[in-house]
Parts: sequence; C-alpha cells; structure tokens
Amino acid sequence: MKILKLKLYQETACYKKPFATKIAETYPLPPYSTVIGMFHKILQAKPGEYFPMNVSIQGEYESIFSNYQNLRMYKGKDKVTAMPRNVHQLLNVNLIIHVQAENETIDKIYHNVINGVESFTLGRNEDLVRIDEIKVLKDVEEVEEVAIRKSAYIPEYMARRVEGINYRLNTTYKIIEDIRQWNKVNVKYVERNTNQGVYNALQDEDGDNIYFYSKEMPHLL
Repeated sequence: MKILKLKLYQETACYKKPFATKIAETYPLPPYSTVIGMFHKILQAKPGEYFPMNVSIQGEYESIFSNYQNLRMYKGKDKVTAMPRNVHQLLNVNLIIHVQAENETIDKIYHNVINGVESFTLGRNEDLVRIDEIKVLKDVEEVEEVAIRKSAYIPEYMARRVEGINYRLNTTYKIIEDIRQWNKVNVKYVERNTNQGVYNALQDEDGDNIYFYSKEMPHLL
C-alpha cells in the first residue's frame, strides 16, 4: 500500500461539530469523516461505494472569527422557517494530510488531483481547497519518539501519555434502517510546540509526523 501526502490551504473553513445548531461551532482541524469524504469525492465514488483508507490530519490556522448566516429549518412536512445563526470560521488554514490506501486508490486520487477533475472543498461546499503539494511518499520510518511540531489529532492508541483536548470523531459509517451509524475514534487534539512527544510514531521523508487514526488499514465495517 502507498501513502500519499497533501499540503492544503483554505482561506476560510468551518468544520461543523455535530449537534451544534444554535451556534455552528467548528473543530480546530477537519474530522476524519470530512477528509475521507473529500477523498471519495475526488475518487468520484458512486453512492454507497467505499474505498478503505487510513488518514492522518495535522495543521494550523491563523485565527477564528464569527459571522451570521440564515439557518433554514423544517417544521412539519411543508413549513420552512429561518433564523440567524452565529457561525465560527477558521482563517488561513494550512493542513498536512497523509492518506494510506491500496495502490490503485492512491494512484487514482493523485491522477484526479493533478488533472483537476473538479474543484475541491473541505467542510462546507463553499470552503474551497487549494492543493499546494501532492506526492507519493518514498520513505516512511517508525521513530521511537517524535516531537509534536504541528497541531494534530493524535489517536488514543498513540496518545496515552499526551495531554490535549479529547474528541470522539466520526470516521466511516454504514446505513442501518436508512440511518447512518457512524464508527468513531477517540483522539486528542494537541497543539504544536507543547513540549510533548509521541512514542512509536511514523515520520515521512520530510520529517513530518504521521498519526494514522487506525493501527491497521480500516476496511468496510
């Protein structure tokens, strides 16, 4: 299996937390489900089609700000109401995403990105992504201890000795009785330069750490 590395930039982004209705709060980084969804859109996946993949997410943003948007809600079958809602947004987001998958899947992601099959978004439909770098890694090694130089989601199996903000993030889902049942993973959001380290992590040829959310390649659940 290959590992693909992407450097992404977004001028603004909102990675909305579930159940945040009156105020649209954002995660500090896109959750796994959002990134996996972006890759499936790049792959032009058909409805219900799933490509197994493992992802690592890290990055930074300059600041956070709020604006107002109209939230449309259904009351009953036909009645639609609207109310102003405070939306939290991140400014100048820079991300490093690693994705591991079968060779054919990685090759197709790379080809579709390079050939620009469509515009790319991450988060809301209006949150456009600029892909600044994409490459297939040639050298990845396991390092006994690495410093956390960029803010990141670090999964529970790697974060037992690390302090950070606890999240339980969606990854993939299966539909049961027309309802999405999400698989979740416990992570800690750890800010950069906290004088903390992670043991037995992967590191790529550029010296960037890799924090895959699963110890092994996740398959269709």
